[in-house]
Amino acid sequence: MNIGIFSDVYFPQKNGVSTAVKLYKEEMEKLGHNVYLFVPKYSSNYRRNEKNVFEFPAIKFLFEKEQRIAIPISTDIFKIKDLNLDIIHSQDPFSMGLFAEFLSKVLKIKHVGTHHTMYEYYRNYLPLIIRPTLKQTQKMIKKWCLKLDKVIAPTKNIKDLLVSYGVPEEHIVVIPTGIDIKKFNKEIEWNIREEYGIDPEDKVILFVGRLGPEKNIDFLIRVFHKVNHFMPNTKFLIIGDGIERDKLEELVLDLQIQEDVIFSGGQPRERVIDAYKQSDLFVFSSYTETQGLVILESMAAGTPVVALGKMGVHDILNHENAGGVMIKELNEDDFVEAILKVLNDQELYEKLSKNAVNFIKENYSIEVSVRKIIDVYKELLAK
Repeated sequence: MNIGIFSDVYFPQKNGVSTAVKLYKEEMEKLGHNVYLFVPKYSSNYRRNEKNVFEFPAIKFLFEKEQRIAIPISTDIFKIKDLNLDIIHSQDPFSMGLFAEFLSKVLKIKHVGTHHTMYEYYRNYLPLIIRPTLKQTQKMIKKWCLKLDKVIAPTKNIKDLLVSYGVPEEHIVVIPTGIDIKKFNKEIEWNIREEYGIDPEDKVILFVGRLGPEKNIDFLIRVFHKVNHFMPNTKFLIIGDGIERDKLEELVLDLQIQEDVIFSGGQPRERVIDAYKQSDLFVFSSYTETQGLVILESMAAGTPVVALGKMGVHDILNHENAGGVMIKELNEDDFVEAILKVLNDQELYEKLSKNAVNFIKENYSIEVSVRKIIDVYKELLAK
């Protein structure tokens, strides 16, 4: 099968969608399919060492410099027809998603889309003069979904949300984004304790993600401040970058915990996996996640999770043996209590760690997820 995947986000931009797209491509190719990516060109200095990736001219998004807005005008357009694509799979409704929609109509190719992101919560990145209302955003999402031949939702919660927007239930299929478990079995190369001078007896609490306001990292820093008061031998490692970094570093200074909070910046995926494996606990308080891929990755490494149980995260941690503790509301004391309990109760910790690994193997392997996506493709082509 010849598969075209269209996305406005891809490496070197680091986020869950980039990771998902790369995992899709790798696993589909292992199954013998030809996968072609259509993505924005990140910068003139960046050179890809990856086959079958078509890049289009792009400009930086003014209000989020890591984001690119693709301009789908390139001589590569004339090559697309020769690829004989069987299916088109877009990852968002923006410039590359619109281009995918155009090609789908012109070339009469079935079009699948994955709803990765809660766009409603990202409207604050736009100035008021051009910021859509909540209802306008929901209408835009519904309109995009209805133009697709099938919508993939990462969790049931997201499916229910799309149905509430007016997308027919039968138009949506739930397929979680999987994890490449094999990559978590490799030897550790990046020693975070050596890199940052962390003592062997110190407990490492980890966050991975973009440093944006919707991730609530300031909340996690205040939670850590309280945890650190009761357990001085704790460190908070924050991996990622974004527009909130300066503000968060100022908060750390105000709380006088700069000796115990580490900002590592963005890191390659291999290093992030090493960090998961060496950390004692992963914390997460975002309320905008369609799934929460970083939570799945932490659990795949055997590192228990304490997280806010909203949207896609709820669908994961709501399972009894998921390997984490779900906090129902954004309450500092509830987070602190859960963190201290997990770190101080060795029997509980080992149980959560073991459950986490087993839960991912049984429910969230990339092999299972991609096979389900391929089944969706085949079903559409059969029609």
